[in-house]
Amino acid sequence: MKLNNISIALALILPMGANAAYNDAGTDYSNAVTNTYIWNAALEPIELVNSILCFTEQFNSVEFVNQGPYSVLADESVCFDDEEDGSSGQSSGATNTPSYMTAIANITRQDDFSPLYVNFWLPEMGTGSDEQAIKFKAEITGGATDDNPFGAFQFNFDFFDNFTANNSLGGGEVKTINSVPGSIGFTMYESATFGSDFYEQSASVLMSSDRSSGVALTGVNRTWDGQTSFALAYNSTHVLVQSVSGDFADLPYKSGVNSGQCLSRTSFDSFVHQYDLFNSTTGAQVQINSGFPIKYDSDANGSYDSYGHIGYWGVWTETEGALTSGDTVVRDNNGVETSYTYVNAPGRLIKNTVKTLALANARGIRFSYWDDAIFADNNYDQWVVNYLTVADDAVGSDGFYKTGKLSWGENGPEITEQTPDQILLSAFDSLYMYSEQLGGEVKFLQGQTALTYYEQSFVNGSETGSGELLQSGSVTLTCYDNCPIGTLELADLTNYSGAGSPFETTSGPFTYTFSSSGGNALTLVSTNSSEPVRYAASLTQSNIDSTPHSWGVRSGPMITGSVSNSYDIYDPSIVTEFYVWETGIQTWNQLSTVRDSSNNIVSFEKPLQLVYQHTDANDRSGNAGDYDGQTFLINYGGNGSLWGIPNDSGSGQYRPAFSLADGVLLGSTNQYAVKALDIEQTMQLASGQCGDLTLTDPAVDVPTGVTGSADIGDMPIVEGDPSVIAGVTQ
Repeated sequence: MKLNNISIALALILPMGANAAYNDAGTDYSNAVTNTYIWNAALEPIELVNSILCFTEQFNSVEFVNQGPYSVLADESVCFDDEEDGSSGQSSGATNTPSYMTAIANITRQDDFSPLYVNFWLPEMGTGSDEQAIKFKAEITGGATDDNPFGAFQFNFDFFDNFTANNSLGGGEVKTINSVPGSIGFTMYESATFGSDFYEQSASVLMSSDRSSGVALTGVNRTWDGQTSFALAYNSTHVLVQSVSGDFADLPYKSGVNSGQCLSRTSFDSFVHQYDLFNSTTGAQVQINSGFPIKYDSDANGSYDSYGHIGYWGVWTETEGALTSGDTVVRDNNGVETSYTYVNAPGRLIKNTVKTLALANARGIRFSYWDDAIFADNNYDQWVVNYLTVADDAVGSDGFYKTGKLSWGENGPEITEQTPDQILLSAFDSLYMYSEQLGGEVKFLQGQTALTYYEQSFVNGSETGSGELLQSGSVTLTCYDNCPIGTLELADLTNYSGAGSPFETTSGPFTYTFSSSGGNALTLVSTNSSEPVRYAASLTQSNIDSTPHSWGVRSGPMITGSVSNSYDIYDPSIVTEFYVWETGIQTWNQLSTVRDSSNNIVSFEKPLQLVYQHTDANDRSGNAGDYDGQTFLINYGGNGSLWGIPNDSGSGQYRPAFSLADGVLLGSTNQYAVKALDIEQTMQLASGQCGDLTLTDPAVDVPTGVTGSADIGDMPIVEGDPSVIAGVTQ
């Protein structure tokens, strides 16, 4: 979750010149606002509150005062991170699909001199074990002013399992402090119980009216990792932080000990979580038309009463699995409704354009690798592989080495290092790996001086134009390695290769067909078995969880022509473009799209894919460290969605391993300029500089409970289309 409700507009000092530039005054680039916020462990107790406030900003409340209840489609992925999503790792993933949810709002005010009441009902917030229903009530008695940017308000929020059973899970309260002359601030309290787990967090924050100095107490108590309390004091230049594994009474300052961690308020480390791309000549924002909202009939009564999103990445619906092939969905574009037919295929065809990276530049990149040995080890999920050299790493020969084992824990990947163990390859053997840094699959053919990685795009059936893959309606593809057998039963998923695997065991090549229409439309069909390549319809996720293919199955490379030798399929000087078929049970293994009234598949724009080499000059800090000179496959999907920079969770927080400076040029001809939209900052250490700061109790005690509740009654029934979608009033 992100502290998105505290934003700072950065002023840009623009150079003067005779010619227009992307960063001239008035361009989209210059007008784009950068949201900057501070993170420290002491701020964690208010993280959920900030995420809820970020989420409810999409409701456009001030536009609907005294207009009665209205419905909203809000994208919770903007403000909440879902760590339970499994659509990564060995799968190509589909995590870029918006995650809309329906909410109801009612905003009332008796007159201009009366409080403003804001009521929200959030019936299904979160996913998996985190899903809950929330009622939110705000009473705002004073607006923000220069002297008091918080205004005067009381927020209450209550958690429930759902709005049918209405079993309480907890709740919380945030109240502004307006009783201390010359000071502003707030208190907060929140607690919740989920089964055997309990958590409680609280805070009291008091600062001068100009916010240049203040004190605070914050604390969190959770059954799974215990209780931690923090005391803070700050002035215009520094922050003194003291912490203890216990409650507030255990903090050392209570006994006269004023020591702690001294941090700077003027020197920061920055981590960018969102970027936009702009035309490097005009400064215009780059737009990607990757999909559109839809509505559908959820109960087959003829009323289109539920909402979702269809696009390049697939489909999202309010209820998972709500649509089946042949269903009608409706797009409402500024009052003009257009009907489409939903299409789902049991897999998806992925086009791969070959890129090469010299082995000399592969050192430092982390690869993932799977084999029968790691599958047999129940404590780990994959090997960590690095390219090591005699000159730099004290190994016997240059090559790829297993350097550790990785398991996925509650806080992300956990790596156990080991003595490097070389992966030995015979002549013409291929090594299959995965690299987040290079955008997915990576292959190395023994004897080559470079490895291959790929720009990838989904084939969705709209590629029917002259010279395109499906211009004749179908295509025949030839496979030489890892060629799938057809429809996969459980017995076909027990091994990675050979007998009991999803792949042919005799020598090929094997051919397959892929068509845009017919009985197996948009599905790979084996010529050898005459079967569609898919998981058997009877299989469930629980059936396959204990197999090596619980994430899905991918074919080897398939081409529209042929090669002289089977190993040539991995020679980038011979094969520069190929296709793979991915299939599985989960939505991220499958194709979801729509046909228009002419039975044509709708075409959606794919993300931009940009090969990028990082340098000190391009790094936001000026020091790229180990990433200096390394190559990355950067993707941009529009509206702040840029990915391909590795994450680092070593600090306990998911952060990018490096951040790009504003104005860095991307693209094969430097046609794009990048700018940060969302920056997390951490304060740098300033040892010995906090002598003027004293830790004290805030004038208002930390609350131990709530004084009110979100007593807003049952959620109103609202007919018709949403009034607001993702912050845009319809």
